[in-house]
Amino acid sequence: MTLAVSLKGIGKRYKISPSRSSLLKEALSFGKVKRSHDFWALQDIALEVKPGTTLGILGRNGAGKSTLLRIISGVLQPTTGTVQVNGRLTAIFGLGSGFNPEFTGRENAMMNGLILGIDHKEMLERFDEIADFAEIGDFMDQPVRTYSSGMRSRLGFAVAVNVDPDILVLDEALSAGDAAFKKKSLQRMYDLRESGTTILFVSHSMGMVKKFCTDAILLHKGRLVTSGDPEQVADHYRDLIEKAQEKDSRAGTDRGLDDMLDREEEEDLEGVGSRNGSASEQSSRQEAKEAEIRGVQVLDEKGEPIREMPSGSRITVRVRARYAAAVEESAIGIALQSKRAGVDVFSTDTTREEALLGPRKAGEEVAVDFTLEVPLEPGTYTVGATVSIPGEEKPHFDQATSFKITRAGSELSIGGLIHLPTRVEIHDLEGEQERPTQSA
Repeated sequence: MTLAVSLKGIGKRYKISPSRSSLLKEALSFGKVKRSHDFWALQDIALEVKPGTTLGILGRNGAGKSTLLRIISGVLQPTTGTVQVNGRLTAIFGLGSGFNPEFTGRENAMMNGLILGIDHKEMLERFDEIADFAEIGDFMDQPVRTYSSGMRSRLGFAVAVNVDPDILVLDEALSAGDAAFKKKSLQRMYDLRESGTTILFVSHSMGMVKKFCTDAILLHKGRLVTSGDPEQVADHYRDLIEKAQEKDSRAGTDRGLDDMLDREEEEDLEGVGSRNGSASEQSSRQEAKEAEIRGVQVLDEKGEPIREMPSGSRITVRVRARYAAAVEESAIGIALQSKRAGVDVFSTDTTREEALLGPRKAGEEVAVDFTLEVPLEPGTYTVGATVSIPGEEKPHFDQATSFKITRAGSELSIGGLIHLPTRVEIHDLEGEQERPTQSA
């Protein structure tokens, strides 16, 4: 398997320059006092990230987290070691950073796409999605220097997540913006994760890392301390923080602040990853449900995650579900919706397809593949998944992911939303058939 990111022996050294007074003292000491020194922000970092991984990077301030992401993104060159990145990478270092303040939001968005190798025509097709996500209205055609920090945040995230990155790098990207924007951004990250995008992000939120990540690493003083399961890495991080607090005479006060921040993180995460209802409603429903959707993926004919495909392709929608309690009967369903038209295109479930799931034990997980052709007009589509138990309230769509239909590689010419296979017969005036035809 080709790795998304491979780091070997990475180190980053900075020369710490003294102040003018320190330089004078060093000169007067005739070299006996050394004020200049080397500082290693990173040392001997080895890391392999597989495609589709969601990697949380934890560590205290100054641990080297941002330096690591900048090296992976190519913004910084390492002092030692090698970096290999495979795929289209987009990175956000402080939302909106990298924009030209004299250019409009539209011009900055287009320029970012061109830098990533996306041609002008394709960026024009993507622009409506970027503008819809950013929600800055007429300011899209105003210079970025006139934007508030929140508006730059919205535009920066909107551009980064709507250019179909193979690898998305985020440095505290969700720390800015209001609660609604955080939830919207995190939901988009869930969509990207389920579609197979590799995500690397820095966060101080242990709750976020535990809930969202498949893997995690902990950096401390420029070194990789531990890596692996997010729960274990987050626990190690908490231990490290508590040890530091023991040295602080205000540890009791700090613990109260930590508890407050933990509750705030949980509130931010509440309801994300689910599509319907308020956060409190979703939380209560989740507790009451006997089964839940754990993931939705769109796969190509080779079983690989895919985010766009030509019209007429055959795809597989893979739905993963987990049963919290034993059930005798259940059904898993999917629904396809056009984002542009805002209408439901197609829906089905295991019962309609006569693929009965049968009894399931508590704690059991199951994956269901729905394989179908998509003879649809070009555009962006959302596919949602639900699991229902007889006697439960009307099922809602727990999770969803999106994909894009393109014209490239397709022989279909579609008038309308969907191409329906059609048989055409031509007859003479006496009713005799001249020649039958069959559309593909």
